[in-house]
Amino acid sequence: MEKKVLILSQSYVEGTTDAVCLWLDYYRFPFIRLNGEDYFKLKKLGDLPQDEQIGLVWYRRKLGRTPAHYTLKKESFEVRYVMRRFLIDEFNTLHSLLFYSIDKKKWLNDPIIEDHLNKLNVLFLAKKLQLNIPYSEVLTDKQSLMEMLQQYPHLIVKPLNECVLLEDADQTYYRMLTKSINEKDIKSIPDTFFPSLVQERINKKFEVRVFYLAGTFYSMAIFSQSNKKTVADFRNYDNKRPNRNVPYKLPNEIESKLKRLMKELNFETGSIDLMVDMEGNYIFLEINPAGQFGMVSYPCNYYLEKKMAQLFIQTSTKYEKKVHQ
Repeated sequence: MEKKVLILSQSYVEGTTDAVCLWLDYYRFPFIRLNGEDYFKLKKLGDLPQDEQIGLVWYRRKLGRTPAHYTLKKESFEVRYVMRRFLIDEFNTLHSLLFYSIDKKKWLNDPIIEDHLNKLNVLFLAKKLQLNIPYSEVLTDKQSLMEMLQQYPHLIVKPLNECVLLEDADQTYYRMLTKSINEKDIKSIPDTFFPSLVQERINKKFEVRVFYLAGTFYSMAIFSQSNKKTVADFRNYDNKRPNRNVPYKLPNEIESKLKRLMKELNFETGSIDLMVDMEGNYIFLEINPAGQFGMVSYPCNYYLEKKMAQLFIQTSTKYEKKVHQ
C-alpha cells in the first residue's frame, strides 16, 4: 500500500497549505489533509489517520476558529473565558493524540517541541550556539524598566509566546505586535505589570526573513527601517507603501549556526527572523516552525510550495522503502 502524506492544517485562511496540496495533486501523490475543524465531525477515534497509512506528516496549523457553540444560564465574562479555555484544552488533547500514535520519525518537525515551543529557550539556545541576540529580560515592574532604559535608551516589548489576533463583541480586531518603549512612555506604565519580554531595540539596517527547508536556506531581505509603521515590526504592514523585499544570501557562518539550532530543535522546516544592525552584525530574533513562507516564496521566486511537495514525496517514498527492506 502506497503511504500517504498527512497534512495537519486549518480550513480558515490557509493559502500556503492550499498551494502545497495543489502541487501534490499535480504530482498525483496521495495525501490526507486533516483540518482542525474536521475533528468536530469525527464519529470515532478510528476515523483518525492510522500509522500504517502515513509516510510523512506536515504539522502546519491546528485550528482557525472553534465551531463549538454553547450557552450560559447567566452571562459572565469570567465563566465564558474559563469555558473557552476548557474547550481549547479538550480539543488540544484530542488533536495531539496523533503526536503519539504516528511514528515520530515520520514527522517533518518534532510535533511536541513545535506545539510547546518556548521563545525564551530558543533565544538562549541561539546565544549558546554563538548567534548574536538582543539583550533580553523579563520584567514585572516600572523601576526595573527604568533601570534598563538607563542602559538601553530604546527598548521594545513583545509577547513571551506568539502574537494573537483579538476580536471583541463588536467584531473589532486588535493585533498584538512588537512595540517600542522610551522614557516618554514611563508615565503611562503602571508600577507593576504582567511578566513581559523586554529587549534592546536594534538600530537595524534591514531585516531578514529566512525559510529553512531540510538543510537549505531561502532568505529575503526586508527594508523596513525607513517606514515608521514597520520600523519596530515589519508585520505591521503598510499596504500603501510596502517594504522592498529582495532575495538574499546569508553568510555561510550564520547558516551553519542556524542549521545547528534547527537540528537541536529537531526541525526540518521553519521561518527564522533576523536583523542586520548598522555595523553589519546578524542578530537572531526568533523561530516560527509554522511560519508563513508564501511571503518569501513569491517575491523571491523560490517556488517553495513546489519544493515542499517534492520533499514530501521524496521523504515519504524513502520511508516506505526502508520499511520494506
